[in-house]
Parts: sequence; structure tokens; C-alpha cells
Amino acid sequence: MANTTSTNPTLTRDQVEAILVLPLTQASTYMSAGFPVFVSNGEPIKVPSLQSMGTAGYVAEGAQIPQVSASTNEIELLASTVHAVKIITRVSRELMRQSVVNIENTFSTKMVSDVSRILDEALWNGAGTGGAPLGLAKFTGITSAGTAGGTVTANLLYEMQELALDENIDFPQARWAMSPKNLTRIRKLADSTGQKFLAPSLAAGAPATLLGNAYTVTNHLPDDLILFFDPAQVAIGMDDRASISLLDQTYADYDEIGIRVTARYDTKALNPKAIVKLSGLTA
Repeated sequence: MANTTSTNPTLTRDQVEAILVLPLTQASTYMSAGFPVFVSNGEPIKVPSLQSMGTAGYVAEGAQIPQVSASTNEIELLASTVHAVKIITRVSRELMRQSVVNIENTFSTKMVSDVSRILDEALWNGAGTGGAPLGLAKFTGITSAGTAGGTVTANLLYEMQELALDENIDFPQARWAMSPKNLTRIRKLADSTGQKFLAPSLAAGAPATLLGNAYTVTNHLPDDLILFFDPAQVAIGMDDRASISLLDQTYADYDEIGIRVTARYDTKALNPKAIVKLSGLTA
């Protein structure tokens, strides 16, 4: 039997992976920041974390080793309060017949762009309302680098790195996140010799760095703050039931086909202290 929209109106998991999930990971500034991803079949994900192993001490030969209880905690991803991103795009059959470009690639790009924009808006700085996840910049318990008093300086950025190092982060893997406006502000910073603090990469394909760490630029962060964090200390939850369905009969009266996309993601901090936020920037 031929594989048509009538016999298979919903794409297979492999097809969804190729058309939506993998391109979304590349297109989304949040998804591509290097956070660990936990996959669920629709149920909430509980991720345990070790808060403390107690205090170690020196023990003499033959003496009893003190026993302590480990302190643990857990975070929950994809709670029932986190809803899925959903969208239906209607396409006329004339467009599909007459298009001079690859219509499948065009729609795939459009779907990925729409979903990544909505997700980035929520995952970076969302308020956690209306079924959307709470954004990283609004996590509770994160480390504050204070208020800049208006102007970003190199010393403030160094202090952010120091605060993160106090939390024993994986420093080489840590990265910055900022708005395009703050990227421009930082590009203007230089030392007494005129050397810029934002260093372009000398190796082909290697990312540029700021004070030794990679950075992400997104217009989904406000201009008054900069983040510095260890990606390994923030988790993403992904519902593997993301789907793409072709609605070939729903809009038949209009001679159109509907393409329905659903995707559900969440994010939480494994160690909020490993996220440092500098706020109050105006220049």
C-alpha cells in the first residue's frame, strides 16, 4: 500500500526527529546552549541531585569512620502545569502544486522557526504563566552579581566569573547569555592598550569568547541583564511525543491541507547557584 496522508496522517517518530526535533535543537538558542536533555514519554521527570555528602575528616588508623547521611533533593520537569506548544499551518493545494521551491523544506524551516521562537521566549526569560515554563533568567535561588548601576564594565564581568567559580562550576564549559544590545556594549570594552575584551576566534569554526568563555546572543533576554552559567547545572525536559500531523480533510472545503505541530519542553536548574545574573544595565 502506498504511504499517503490518508494511510499515515501522522508522521513517524523518526520523521518527526528529522523534520522537527533535530533542526529545532540547532535553531533554538536555548536548546543549543549545551544543557543536558532528559526525555519523557509524557510523564513528569524527576531528576535527583546530591546536595551534600556530609563533612569528611581525618580518621586515625583503626578508628571508627564517622557515618553521615547524604542530603538529596530533586527537581521535576514537565509537570502537568507545563503545556505543549501547538500550531496549525494551513496550505493551499495550489501552492503545493505550483511552488517553484521545495515545499517540504520550506514548511519544515517555517515550523522550526515558529516553534523555536516561542520556546526561546519562554525558556530564556518566561514568567511561567499560561502553561509556559519558567525561564532561566527568572529561576529562584540563582546568584546575583548585584546591580550594575547602569554601565557594564570588565570588572563586573570578572566578578560574575568569580561568583560562579565559588560554586565549583566547570569553568571551561561555562558560557554567557545576553541580548544583542549588551553584545554591542561589551564589544566596545577595551583595556588600557586598546585590546578588546571580546576576543574573535583565530581558529576556523571555533566560537568567539568573552573573557575565555563562549557566549550566546538572543533577543529573548532583556537589555538590562547578563547571565553567566554552567550549562551542566541546568536541565531541559523534552516530551518525546512531539508530533507532526497532516490534516488533509479538515480544510477540504477550502482545498487546503493543515499541518499540525505539537512540542512540549521544560527547563529547571539542577544547581541554581551556578547561574549568575547581573542586572540594572542601561548603557
